[in-house]
Amino acid sequence: MDLTPDRAALAVERHDCPNCDVPVGSACRTRGGKTAAKYHTPRFALVPALREELEVLVPADRHPGRAWKQGPALAVVPAPRTERPVRIGYARTSTARQELASQLEALHRAECHKVFQEQISTRVKIRPELEKALALAHQFKEAAPRRPSSSPCTSSSASRATPPN
Repeated sequence: MDLTPDRAALAVERHDCPNCDVPVGSACRTRGGKTAAKYHTPRFALVPALREELEVLVPADRHPGRAWKQGPALAVVPAPRTERPVRIGYARTSTARQELASQLEALHRAECHKVFQEQISTRVKIRPELEKALALAHQFKEAAPRRPSSSPCTSSSASRATPPN
């Protein structure tokens, strides 16, 4: 992250949170009505400089864990359009004799920000790491529904895998 934690917090708080509906100028809140320890992914994903991060912590001066209080209203400033797509990778082998190294290297060259990997048979219908990858992609898509989706970041064998029904 190129931004300091305080600057990151200010950048995130220039947007309403689609998850917890807090207004501009406030930290995210939990369902229990407390200040959250980290900003919700759909909110910080709206900040191009933070899109590659997997979490952005709420600064201590916003009192995470204490009762939530609305912060001062900020003027909304549109961010410049210089973002790159977030890339989420998935690599899988089905036997111990197969190796993940070449798939992981391909995903690294494709500049994936987060890579999920597992060794699991194609006969197994529930693939936990694939589910995590799809859930993270869904969170980012919900955060920016009007933005075009980029192509998935997969290795050659992972791209042949189909998501479970």
